[in-house]
Amino acid sequence: MKRFVKAAVISATLAAAAAIPTSCTWMEDYFKTVTDKADEPEIPLDEVLSIEELLAGSFVGDTVWVRGHIVGGLSSDGVIDIGCQGSVVANALIIADEADCTEPDDCIVLQLTKKAHREALAPDNPANREKILYQTIFVQGKVTTYKRIPALTNLCQYKLE
Repeated sequence: MKRFVKAAVISATLAAAAAIPTSCTWMEDYFKTVTDKADEPEIPLDEVLSIEELLAGSFVGDTVWVRGHIVGGLSSDGVIDIGCQGSVVANALIIADEADCTEPDDCIVLQLTKKAHREALAPDNPANREKILYQTIFVQGKVTTYKRIPALTNLCQYKLE
């Protein structure tokens, strides 16, 4: 009897495995909704905007997902500081589509209003700066302006890659 049960379980397992799609598309769809950690956001990759798309569109007031590279910070007088060469404020990051971006007009501000976000990402902290600068970030927030620069504020979720 035990052999019959084992054979039935193995047959059912093989049948189930054969029914699972194995294409890359399926794997991409799978990773869109499954994360390694319970506290990581589920990122709807088909809805993520580039910085270029965000700047070209009319998303003001909308909450959107954006993908970019952290390229700098914002000085206290509201000037974009690519590479955080000078003194930057703790509550704002600069992101762009490309990690080697040098054009401020191709960037947006991420306003870090929550304490937890500032502690993890604030560019005024040298340890954070080394950890985050030029990293890819997926972030969800509300589209607006900050110091007259296109921005995401009220950040809901983010994930560094």
